[in-house]
Amino acid sequence: MKFVLLIICYLIGSIPTGYLLVKKVKGIDIRTVGSGNVGATNAARILGKWGFAAVFAVDMLKGFIPVWITGMLYPDVVLIAAVLVVLGHTYTVFLNFKGGKGVATAVGVFLALAPIPLGVAAVAFGVVIYISRMVSLSSITAAAVLAASVVLMDTEVSLKIFTVVIAAFVIYKHRTNISRIMKGEESRIEFKRKSS
Repeated sequence: MKFVLLIICYLIGSIPTGYLLVKKVKGIDIRTVGSGNVGATNAARILGKWGFAAVFAVDMLKGFIPVWITGMLYPDVVLIAAVLVVLGHTYTVFLNFKGGKGVATAVGVFLALAPIPLGVAAVAFGVVIYISRMVSLSSITAAAVLAASVVLMDTEVSLKIFTVVIAAFVIYKHRTNISRIMKGEESRIEFKRKSS
């Protein structure tokens, strides 16, 4: 039963929310637009703010629900479930193993596993995005802060190792963004619509 549940965790993580929503609403393959990523930020380029919110929320629930249920039923394999959910999102079987960067799904995972460190990371995300207006830089910063917070606050060694690995993985998935940031070419979001 544990094995079946873990497979289900991977499959739930693999649901390509951004791809499905953009395809349904606009008839466009999200992978051919903007960054080519299937996550919330690229969905926003096509659908606007509501698209970002919808994709982020569903991707977050993809991380939270399977990990929370697994933790209730089989706490001894909850970290394996968490890994599989994130891998499902980033390497989805439904899109030839090419998916998103794992940020929203990881948020859901840590909402189930470490909500207080996640809250600290969310504050860091908010501060950096307000200053830089770069979602990628904010996500990278939040991943690093989350790892540091879990290491400092939590006593469970396995969770500390897991968090550091997931944070490093999320940062690695942003390697092209890091290159653009260093070149001053990374796109920025606008908080207010400019008046005509």
